[in-house]
Amino acid sequence: MAYLVTGATGFIGRYFIPELLERQGDIHVLVRPGRAQAERYAACARAWDAGDRVRPVHGDLGAPKLGIRPDWLDAHRGRIDHVVHLAVGYDAHTGDNGTRNLVEAAADLKAGLLHHVSTVEVAGASEGLFTEDMFETGQVLTEPAQRAKFDAEKTVRESALPWRIYRPSIVIGHSETGEIDRIHGPYYFFQLLRMAAQLPRLLPVLAPELGETNMVPVDFVARALAHIAHHPGPNSETFHLVDPRRFRAAEALNLFADEAGAPHLVEVMPKPALAMTLRVPGANWLLPRVGVPLEVLEHSEFSCRFDCRNTTEALAGTDIKVPPLDAYAARIWKYWIENWV
Repeated sequence: MAYLVTGATGFIGRYFIPELLERQGDIHVLVRPGRAQAERYAACARAWDAGDRVRPVHGDLGAPKLGIRPDWLDAHRGRIDHVVHLAVGYDAHTGDNGTRNLVEAAADLKAGLLHHVSTVEVAGASEGLFTEDMFETGQVLTEPAQRAKFDAEKTVRESALPWRIYRPSIVIGHSETGEIDRIHGPYYFFQLLRMAAQLPRLLPVLAPELGETNMVPVDFVARALAHIAHHPGPNSETFHLVDPRRFRAAEALNLFADEAGAPHLVEVMPKPALAMTLRVPGANWLLPRVGVPLEVLEHSEFSCRFDCRNTTEALAGTDIKVPPLDAYAARIWKYWIENWV
């Protein structure tokens, strides 16, 4: 068994590689040129403590066939069982089609199976139930990043390679340690909650209607991905790595408000009214000053909900489940307050 992994030093990858190390086989990790990337890989390699089972492969998602040396491709052709593409964010950040270069390299290697980590955001502004079998449904994609991830997934689907696609929802910190490596999603509101802790707890904080959200801890995503990647069954399937429970964004944030000692959010303002308010000169200065980009409010909710029947079936009989948010919200808050404030 042998693997080629992109994005191994990223947030999900740092937990995914240890899951692969529980199995047999060599793990080849794509590492971009440059001192910063080399140092990042070296730090991860020390944490993995896997000796030569994890091996760097110098390349770049922006280059044809990932810029991997031809002699390496020749030596490993027909010997890579799984190509795992975790670095899907590259396409969104650079505007390049790194996924197309990855597919080209995987085809040259005659890889056994391509695993593509996409996102539920490919659903765009869909409404109702968005199933694992759905993809191109005429949905409106409201952000360039959504379009880039949609295009990346389409590239995989149209390739001649056997593939499996995984769509996590909002990935937050580790459920046992709270660890994160960047601020995104609900974390943008944490500074606001910290400021609200100065208010009397009996005084509610009025908020716009934030709609429903869906969050999963990074350790669930890493474990589920590693298990499903090796699960026997048909290919050309999609797996939603989501919390099957439905809850509103305000309910989730109120769990963190409890940890902050802040009053609860009470939704009183419809989204259209908020949008009109923010157009008033001077009305939009506060949120960015406390670390909440205005676009976070504009895209703070999912307009649809996600089923996960394929994922549930593949994980049946295991202990891999999404823990309830209230079981680890304290750890998420503690790590943020101790490391990011």
